[in-house]
Amino acid sequence: VLCPLCGKPMREPVRVSTCGHRFCKTCLQEFLSHLSVYIRVLPGEYDNLLEWPFSYRVTFSLLDQSDPSLSKPQHITETFHPDPNWKNFQKPGASRSSLDESTLGFGYPKFISHEDIKKRNYVRDNAIFIKASVEIPQKILA
Repeated sequence: VLCPLCGKPMREPVRVSTCGHRFCKTCLQEFLSHLSVYIRVLPGEYDNLLEWPFSYRVTFSLLDQSDPSLSKPQHITETFHPDPNWKNFQKPGASRSSLDESTLGFGYPKFISHEDIKKRNYVRDNAIFIKASVEIPQKILA
């Protein structure tokens, strides 16, 4: 069995009691020290009109809420292009179980550490803002 966080064979597996997912003990400890961001392809009423597998560029940005007149915002941004061969990006269907690793989505388990998030104004008034954008080709939008 592969760990959904590292993609390697499970080492010292631990099970999350609330959802039943299993992870490597070390991966889960590292995961809990960071803010994580993921995207998950869900079924929708227009799935038969869309092109599959999902292959559009995805960008996540943690927005720096510093006053732009005082300093230039330093957003944290990560971008990826989905692997069309990976089952997470195939057309979603009812056949996937809640414990199937393809239902976990894809993203960054260590997007930013809890320590680094405190170094700038990523948290302001007890709120953070994460922008997720998908680059959709013009032919789909037309």
